[in-house]
Amino acid sequence: MLNLKLLFLNFRNNKLGTFMTILLIALSVALSITVSLQERAFREGSAKAAERFNVVIGGLGSDVQLILSSVFLQPAVLPLIATENLTALLNDSRVEWAVPLVFGDFTQGMPIIGTSNTFIQSNYRTLTGRSFKRAFEAVVGAKTGYRIGDTFTPLHGQAGESGGHSHNEIHYEVVGILPMDHSIWDNAVLVPVESLWETHVHHNEENRNNLHRVHTNVPTSINGLTDIHDHAEQGISAIIVKPKSFSAAYQLRSQYRNAQTQAIFPAEVLVKVYAILGDGKTVLTWVAIAAQILVAIALMMIITLYLKQQQRQILAWRIFGAARSRIFLLSWLALLILIVIAVTLGIIIGYICAYTISAQLSLKSGFALPVHFTVEDGYHIFSILCCALLMALIPSFMLYKQSPLNTPLL
Repeated sequence: MLNLKLLFLNFRNNKLGTFMTILLIALSVALSITVSLQERAFREGSAKAAERFNVVIGGLGSDVQLILSSVFLQPAVLPLIATENLTALLNDSRVEWAVPLVFGDFTQGMPIIGTSNTFIQSNYRTLTGRSFKRAFEAVVGAKTGYRIGDTFTPLHGQAGESGGHSHNEIHYEVVGILPMDHSIWDNAVLVPVESLWETHVHHNEENRNNLHRVHTNVPTSINGLTDIHDHAEQGISAIIVKPKSFSAAYQLRSQYRNAQTQAIFPAEVLVKVYAILGDGKTVLTWVAIAAQILVAIALMMIITLYLKQQQRQILAWRIFGAARSRIFLLSWLALLILIVIAVTLGIIIGYICAYTISAQLSLKSGFALPVHFTVEDGYHIFSILCCALLMALIPSFMLYKQSPLNTPLL
């Protein structure tokens, strides 16, 4: 008990040295923890966001851009592919379901996506309201702010972009709201793909008052709508395919890798992105290691100065018969308490930083970035503690070997 009182007395009498020691260790640990948690959060978040997309078929071009646009809804101009590809996939025995995605329009900065009821039924178990049954009906994400019964006018392109224009003659009605799934699709507006085709094909026509009239002798549309023209020639931005088996997935990918289309697995493209991020993580990891080495050097200096301040007290203990082992244990225990407090503080700071960064990135990327600790982090923290405690043995051992005859009085 007396030893503990002496420890806390020393801490109180050396507030600056104690504070600097804790701060340096805590910041070093926080940097390392933040890098580890943030990199894992991005991997897990992006992988979960892409789970519903087994095979993506689109026009020739960048495979990364196709995934960014179709999975993460990042605005970009994608080359269109013919609707015959969708018809063939819908009639393919290897395909469980296939749905089109058509981009280009926005409402209040949120993407309007032309698709089919199959996409909603296959990816969402519940739905407030109902799915679209007629042209110019919409099912919206949980974060769009729209309510059932609301109406809105689409904007081609985003506000301020060159070539952007408003479709003032078009009015969508919200008939359903998707459940929250913590992805960019919470801010998406889903409409019948036929409605987007109809809107764009009639954009330059003088007579726009008959967009909603019923047309007779109309071919069956993708969503089974009969109150709209057939405008399949408008093309499709991407097709999402759910194969019936792994072998079917590879067969379809091979078949649709041709002179007109490309077929990709989102997971494969994400691996490329992870490889780039992996290089970035390596750089950040080395920065963290370098920072820890510099902190370790500074820490040794601070600890040495800290213990030098205790020399008179230690001399008094030795003169009054305190054993060397007791002095060694007391000095090491003082450093042990400082290190444990500092590492704990560093873990808390690192988690808060990673959580804050993930929250900001989630707003921009559109998918949740889960920040959590794993067993791997436990090993990492344990190794940091072990290294720090071993370092603390050095100055403690120096005090152990020091003779009271060689200890200066000042």
